[in-house]
Amino acid sequence: MQFKLSYLIFLALFITSCQNKEPNIVIGNNIKNKTRQKIPLSIYDSLQDGDIVLRKGDGPLSFHLMNNTKEEYTHCGIIFKGENKWEVIHSLGGEVSKDEIDGVQTMDLDKFIEYSADSVLYICRPVFMDSAGYKVVERANYYLDKKVPFDHRFSLFTEDKLYCSELLYHIFKDINNGKNLFIVKKKHKSYMLMFSTFFKQENFIKVYDLRKDTHIKV
Repeated sequence: MQFKLSYLIFLALFITSCQNKEPNIVIGNNIKNKTRQKIPLSIYDSLQDGDIVLRKGDGPLSFHLMNNTKEEYTHCGIIFKGENKWEVIHSLGGEVSKDEIDGVQTMDLDKFIEYSADSVLYICRPVFMDSAGYKVVERANYYLDKKVPFDHRFSLFTEDKLYCSELLYHIFKDINNGKNLFIVKKKHKSYMLMFSTFFKQENFIKVYDLRKDTHIKV
C-alpha cells in the first residue's frame, strides 16, 4: 500500500511538471518572479530547424521529478523557424483556462527559454540520419496539425495522446523506420523516457549549454 501511494505521488508530480505554468515562486502571500533566462543573440544564428531544446522546469514539482529520475531536465521541444522568429513545437497539459491549449502546440523560443530554471537549458542537433532536422520538423507539424491532446495518463506506447518527451519519442521512431532512439527506463512500475538520450554523441551534437554558456560551431 505504501509503495502504491509513493508511485501515485510520483506520477502526479511528473504530470504537474509538464503543465503550462508561469515561472513564479510563492513566498507567503506574495508571488515573486524568478529571473528570466536568455541566451546570446549569436546563438540564434547557429540554430537550425529540428534542433532539440531541453529545459529544467520551474518550481518544487520539477525538483521532485528530478529526484525520481535523477536527471536535470524536465521538459523538451523542437525548434523551427517561423515566419519571423524561432519557435518551439512541444506538448503541454492545459489547465482550467479555456484559452490554454492541452497538447501539442507552439511557443516562441524566447518564452520557452525564459521559463528555464537555474540556467538549465540545453540545445542539441539530431544527426542520426541525413536531413534529420528537416524530417523532425516535418513530422512534428504532422502531430501539431492533428492537435494531438496531452497524455495525462502517460501511456508511452500510444500516439493518440502525447506528453512532452513522448512526442519526440514517436517523431524519431516515425522518421527512423520504427527504430527507437530513446533511452527508456522503468521507474515506479512506469516506463520513463530519459533525457540522457540527447547526450549520445552518435545521435546528437551539442549546439548550446546555457548553464556553461558554451556553444560549438556546427
